[in-house]
Amino acid sequence: MTQAPPGSGPRRAAPIDGDLGSCWLCGRAVSPRALFCHQCGTIQPPAALDAFARLTLPRRFDLEPAELERQHAGFHRVLDPARFEGRGPREKAMAQAHRDALDDALAELRDPMRRAALLLKLAGVPAAAEPLSDPWAQAVAAAGDAAALDRTAAEIGRERETVLRALSAAFRREEGEEAAVLLGRLRRLQAAAEAARRRRRDLAPPPEGG
Repeated sequence: MTQAPPGSGPRRAAPIDGDLGSCWLCGRAVSPRALFCHQCGTIQPPAALDAFARLTLPRRFDLEPAELERQHAGFHRVLDPARFEGRGPREKAMAQAHRDALDDALAELRDPMRRAALLLKLAGVPAAAEPLSDPWAQAVAAAGDAAALDRTAAEIGRERETVLRALSAAFRREEGEEAAVLLGRLRRLQAAAEAARRRRRDLAPPPEGG
């Protein structure tokens, strides 16, 4: 079992069998997921883990936002560099490196597109082929005034929610190729929504007195 650090913290995964490293201080075997050495309790440098493993969350698309935030906050408290002031600059720097990696993992799992892309990468599913044309991008470009652009943006938003639900269902069915196609569609919708926002700023009336 991974040795628990001082104080309370988030749920932790068990060590990975057959994939042990060595503690930088005492040289004893240590799991790459361990924050602290199982023997001497010294903080370890962050390992190259995927975002799910770093936050000890299950590899699935439907993550509870509260659980994601709770795991991140718990590890952040445990790895506060201020707790390592008396252990020297090396351990304090390791704690900060862990927190930076946790922040990156949180950002990746918060974003449904990045979360889906990570799941497909971990499953070895290649990206879907891009279509020759994108009707949503064409609709944004064809909108002649602010009202038309607003209607198009609302339709894009509704379609995005539909695709997100379909993507969730595809992951639950373990249909990787279908999920890859849906992720590509979601990315195109996101690009169209961003293009609509840029055009809407250009079409907005000038401020009074401008």
